[in-house]
Amino acid sequence: MSDLAPGDLSYQLVVAEYFLGLSGKGLMISPLDQELIAGWERRGLPVAVVLRGLRNGMEDFLQRRAPGAGAPRSLRAFRFAVEDEWKAFTSRAVGDAPPPPTTETAAAEARLTAARRRLTEADAGAPPAWQAGYREALGALGATYPGSALARVEAAIAAADARLLSAWLGSLDRPHRASLGPRIALRAGPRPRGASRRAHREALRLHLLDAARAAGLTCLRGSV
Repeated sequence: MSDLAPGDLSYQLVVAEYFLGLSGKGLMISPLDQELIAGWERRGLPVAVVLRGLRNGMEDFLQRRAPGAGAPRSLRAFRFAVEDEWKAFTSRAVGDAPPPPTTETAAAEARLTAARRRLTEADAGAPPAWQAGYREALGALGATYPGSALARVEAAIAAADARLLSAWLGSLDRPHRASLGPRIALRAGPRPRGASRRAHREALRLHLLDAARAAGLTCLRGSV
């Protein structure tokens, strides 16, 4: 795993393909799992650490599972195993001390800088109906949010995307806007058994972001 050549495959593809092979189920992962992987990438978890965590989580499940129980279909079921592997990795790297806080702050600032650049570039060639949304999104990036550096930047990006989606939805004609909800619900499918309403709403929102991107809107989540 540690010998994977950088650039041969994307971070998301390597992790997704590994998990699908590990679980032996499905042809693709869910939008929520995709977002989880994107979060690991943004935080700087090495691919090898993520893969070891997934393997350890699966091995632990197989040892403890009840007879006849199938393996989880969601990568999220093994997220704590990945976090445990990440803690072990950082402990080996820096002893018992936590990773330097400046690393998280620098990563957050880099994401905000990239987000501002993307919005500024998109605004320059955007349809007039979208330009106000891009400018409101830039304002949302500059607002103050609580939490850690990474939590603050996640909140800023979510707020910016909300402004962008609002402007895009407002630019649609009524028939198009009315048909969008049922199409998104069809793509997301029914709420899986055991999934919370919050998780299902998040899946719907990710599909809405995908629809907006397909229409040409520059959204930030998953791209910075």
